[in-house]
Order: sequence, then C-alpha cells, then structure tokens
Amino acid sequence: MTLAACLALTPGVVLAAGSGDSGWQARVTRPPAPPSAPPAPAAGKPVPLTLPEAVFLGLRDNRAIRSEYLQRVIDKFALRVAEAQFYNPILNLNSALSMQRASGTRTISGNFSPTVTWEIPTGAQFTFAWNNLQSNVKGSPPKSVSQPTLEVIQPLLAGGGVEVATAPLRIARITEENNQLTLKSQLINTVTAIITAYYQFVQARDQLSLAEASLKRARDLLETNKLLVAAGRLAQVELVQSDAAITQQELQVVQAKNSFETARQALLVLLALDPASPIVPSATPTATPVKIDRAKALAVAYQNQPAYLSQLLTIKVNEINLVVAKNSRLWNLSVSGGTGQTSDGETIPSAVGGLPRTRADFNIGLNLTTAIGDPTLEQREVNAAITLHQSQLARDQLHDQVAQQVTDAVNNVDTQRQSLDIARRNRELSQQKLDIEVIKLQAGRSSNFQVVSFQNDLLSAQSTELQAVISYMTALATLDQVLGTTLNTWRISIND
Repeated sequence: MTLAACLALTPGVVLAAGSGDSGWQARVTRPPAPPSAPPAPAAGKPVPLTLPEAVFLGLRDNRAIRSEYLQRVIDKFALRVAEAQFYNPILNLNSALSMQRASGTRTISGNFSPTVTWEIPTGAQFTFAWNNLQSNVKGSPPKSVSQPTLEVIQPLLAGGGVEVATAPLRIARITEENNQLTLKSQLINTVTAIITAYYQFVQARDQLSLAEASLKRARDLLETNKLLVAAGRLAQVELVQSDAAITQQELQVVQAKNSFETARQALLVLLALDPASPIVPSATPTATPVKIDRAKALAVAYQNQPAYLSQLLTIKVNEINLVVAKNSRLWNLSVSGGTGQTSDGETIPSAVGGLPRTRADFNIGLNLTTAIGDPTLEQREVNAAITLHQSQLARDQLHDQVAQQVTDAVNNVDTQRQSLDIARRNRELSQQKLDIEVIKLQAGRSSNFQVVSFQNDLLSAQSTELQAVISYMTALATLDQVLGTTLNTWRISIND
C-alpha cells in the first residue's frame, strides 16, 4: 500500500480566540485539498502549485515520513509479540528418529513429544507435554511408552500477581502509544517545514515580481525623462542617474531570480520531486490578523504536544518498572502441581490406547528459593526509583519549557501582526509619496534624483510588507507546531 493510501488529507482551520469572544473560533485559512496529486504537466510548462497540494505531495512522498511508516511496521509487530504472551499458547513439536549399533546389537528408536505452554495474567504457567517413545531392539519385542503430563506453577510472591505479570504487556502498549506520538511529531515537523518552505517560495516569487515592477518603473521614468529633456525641461545629465537606477534594478532582478530558484529547489527536496519540476506557487500571500488567547493556547499545548505527552508516558513506564523492581526483592515462593499417566505397549498407538486403563499420578508442592545478601536486587529498586524521579523532574522542566515556547510563539504572532499593520501602512504612504513626486517631476517642480529615491523607498516598503506577511503566516504555522495542533488544523488523519 502506498503512503497516499495511509494518509487522508484535508486542510482545515486554525484555532484562534476572536476579538471580544472568550472561546476558540474556527478560521478557515486554506482552500480545499486536492483529492489526488496534481496531474503531470507538459515538459517545461510551469505548474501552479497550491499549499494544500504541496502538503499532500509532501505527506505522500517525503522520505522521512516513509521511513517512519516502515518503522511503524516493526513497532506494531513488537506489540503483537508482547500480547501473544498471554493470549497465544505456544506449541513446540519435538521429534527424533535414530538408529545405533552397539556390541553387535542394533537399536532403532523414535520419539514424538508435543509440548504446549501457556502463561496467564496471574503469572501462572501451564505446561502440557505428551512424550511418546518407541524402541526396537533387534532380537527383542518392540517397546513403546506414552506419557502425557500437565504441570502448573503459580508464583505467590516474586513474579506473582496480575500487576507484575502483565507489566511487560502494559509497557509494550505504552511504548506503542509513544511510537504513535513519534509518528505524529514527524508528521507535524514535516508539514511545518513544507509550509515554511512554500511561504519562502511565495516570497521569492513575489520579490521577483516586485523587482521586475521596480525595473519597469525605472525604465518608464527614463522614457519620461527623455521627453522632458527633449522639451528642455530637464538637463541631459539627469539621464545618467536614470540609467544607473535601471542598472541597479536589473541587478536586483537577477538576484531575485536566483533566490526564487533556491526556494524552488528547497521545496522540491521536501516534496521528494524531480529537481527539474517547473513548479510555481499559485497562492497569493494574505494574512487575516487574529488574537490568540495565551491561557487557552497553553492548555491546548499540554493536551496535544507530542514531546510533553511522550514524557508523561515515560513516567508511566518508570512507575511500572519500580513496581516490578520492588516485587523482585520478595522471596521466590510458588505453588506447583501436576498430573500425568504412563502407558506401555508394543507400538505407540497401543500405548496411547492403554492410557484410559492406567491410573493417573499427581503431585503438588510448595517451592521456596531466595538469595541472602545479594545487593543487586536492592540496586534494581534503587535504580528504578531514581529513574522515576528523574523522569518526573524532566516532566516538570518540559512543562516550563512548553509554557515558554507557547508564550514566545504567541508573542511572536502578536509582534508579527503589529509589524504587518505598520508595514502595510508604510507601503501605502510610500506609494502615495512616489505618485505625488512623479506628478511634481512632470510639472518641473521635482528632481529626477528625488523620484529615483522614492522609487527605491517604495520597493523597500513593498519588500518589507511582503516579508511581514510571510513572517506572520510562518508565525501562525510555528504556533500550530508548538501547540501540537498542526494535524488538527489541516485535518490530517493518521491511518495507522
């Protein structure tokens, strides 16, 4: 099965506290996801790529995710093995056939002895064995023995009880939960990386467009200046400055093209696509300002962040290990019992047929073994107790780190939102300032130097606004990552 069949992708919503509302609001931020990968384009033809399509392709083909899913096969089989301890009796088939000659006597012997062992959650072990022996000695009548036996041993102290006996199974199940969190974390990190790379791709594209637009304005200004020179309203020397401005803008266009190609290659690597794929972003960077409730964001992080939840599971495992370590210091006291029959005959079938006519034997006993003065048992308990305490300290530290990360992420979102508002206003003013100055130049009330300077100011303001938009959108994606809600935001379900 391909990875695409393992993942259902539909982009969704961002959790945000709206202004004047104390609850979380669903804010739709992305168009519907594609039902399948975009079709292959004609060679060399640019392919528009939306952000949902980029996420889809990344989840389908990203090599790190594919590797993680292969690891999940190993993890799930390990859980299956642990669960088989109590739910699957183990059958062993032992058989042998031999022939030997000693002191002129030839002996042919055979053995068929199936054995079934079964452990139950109390720690008891049942063993059923059926030994069937056949011996043919030359010159003597054949002899067979059939001997079924059933033995049970129940620990009463060390190793006894459901809590101790099922400890490996409970640890295996907790480990499986932790492995699922590892996969979730890998998916979150990959999706966030794709989103960030896509936004950088969009920024590189728009930065190239801004550079080309600025170059066009510089060339238009040169044509205007030529008309003014021809009309005697502008000195010929002013054209040199316009030519220099064009040269500078041409350099910026070349640099912007290189940045665009670098961003494209970075995204293609994450999507595991051919480096020659002629993709272009189809999204237009827009940002709707939202306010985040810090307290609610922190509560969401404690409920969803994989690293924090993984540490809680580690504590559970260490608590179980401490119980097992304490139990191992008890005496090895167990009760055992068994029953069996033995029947003889010339052949194995005749020996088996004689079993109903034989009287069953039985045994019952109490067994006690202990080690006096062995410090390793106490060492195991001390190690388990210290490990548990260390994992609790790590949880407390991680608890504070999550609070810091959420606070920083929320503050960053708020800062980027304010920066975006300022950058947008600055770009509007720069545009107005340039428009006014061009009119003044045409009226002979301004200089070419002033117009070129204002053109550079506008380009700088446009670039700053673009950077502010991308930074704000990236800050929201990072907040999702910190909260552990990226998969919920994009409605990505894990088919495990």
